[in-house]
Amino acid sequence: MSGRPLRFVHASDFHLEMPLQGVVEVPEHLREAFCDAPYTAARRVFDAALAEEAQFLVLSGDLLDPGRAGLRGPLFLVEQFSRLAEQGVAVYWAGGEVDPPEAWPATFPLPQNVHLFPRGRTGQFVHTPDGTPLVRLVGQSRDGPRPLRPERFEPDPAGLTTIAVANGHIEAAAPPDRGICYWALGGRPDRATLPGAPAAVAGGAPTAVAGGSPTAVHWPGSPQGCRPSETGIHGCTLVELDENGHARTSLLPTDAIRWLDERLTLDENAGRKEIEAALHQRMCALREAAPKVDLLVAWTLAGSGPWVAELRHGPLATELLTALRSEYGSATPAAWSVSLEAEPAEALPAALYEQETILGDFLRGVRQYEVNPAEPLELETYLAEAHVAGALAAAVSIPDHEARRRVLRDAALLGAELLGAESKP
Repeated sequence: MSGRPLRFVHASDFHLEMPLQGVVEVPEHLREAFCDAPYTAARRVFDAALAEEAQFLVLSGDLLDPGRAGLRGPLFLVEQFSRLAEQGVAVYWAGGEVDPPEAWPATFPLPQNVHLFPRGRTGQFVHTPDGTPLVRLVGQSRDGPRPLRPERFEPDPAGLTTIAVANGHIEAAAPPDRGICYWALGGRPDRATLPGAPAAVAGGAPTAVAGGSPTAVHWPGSPQGCRPSETGIHGCTLVELDENGHARTSLLPTDAIRWLDERLTLDENAGRKEIEAALHQRMCALREAAPKVDLLVAWTLAGSGPWVAELRHGPLATELLTALRSEYGSATPAAWSVSLEAEPAEALPAALYEQETILGDFLRGVRQYEVNPAEPLELETYLAEAHVAGALAAAVSIPDHEARRRVLRDAALLGAELLGAESKP
């Protein structure tokens, strides 16, 4: 496989129909930003394609659900595609779960630079910017929940550099080393490269494969994290292929609002002043690292000592959260603290289990279930008859051993907190 070097931008999972969610209290000054964040991030993808002088843009699906995005979504995409058309930048789009080709509204004709891959079968386009074939793109819009079948994506028989475009999952046990230099995938919010595939990583050198070019199997993730679980930097991927089809990928940040989970470990003897100082020091570091992005920070304070009970049961957590929001939450850009809580200890002191108290009896009962994993918890017996077939029934279902372990640990910790007075001399 050989050809000319080229560079393109790979993006997916815009989900323009989905505003940010998962925050109970959205401050008034951030509400508009919450609604606009997916559009702001998506616009930055098109900005990046132009700024990086990409030869084309690859979109791997789930850009928007036309039925839920209203008129704004399709109109926005047409405007962005037209921006690229004015600069001669082509777009190759494989539909995902929410945006199959047939779902696109006919009232918004796509510009001629946009090329859609069919659903249910593979299609191909040869990118010929100056009349000479530069690269072949073979792709397929998503057709149901089944994993992708790599054998359907054929490399070019004449040896032209080939890129596969699709939305979905490829089994990690069988990375597709079939003469395709780059798999441009979509369908997941997080940025990832298939484990086991000899893929180039941002800033790293490509790995050679005996008998051919390396194969990069890559999901760029969503340009904007939409939920508290979608933490860290989100963006699109700049892909640079050399004349031998070796791929080098680079993350191009695009997110307008960034979710962060911050965990601080505190000394046992920490007091309010020490806790405040640690929080402010970390917050300043976070803002310095992302000076142009609004931050949504969930704080977890880990450790042991009297401050843990103060945070969990007293007003301290609320007071600290209020102070953080007051100082940093209204700044530009904002750094809004979503929550602040103390992390429960992994284990309780052994002496508590030996007490002849209500707490001791309770903990010994919990331990009985811990050391006898085959003994059923039968939590459903505590439900009222009206809830046996409802949502609560699913909530008390323990799916596996790890879930059972966590439930019993949390029950022991909660019991120790609620019955803590029994442990005092």
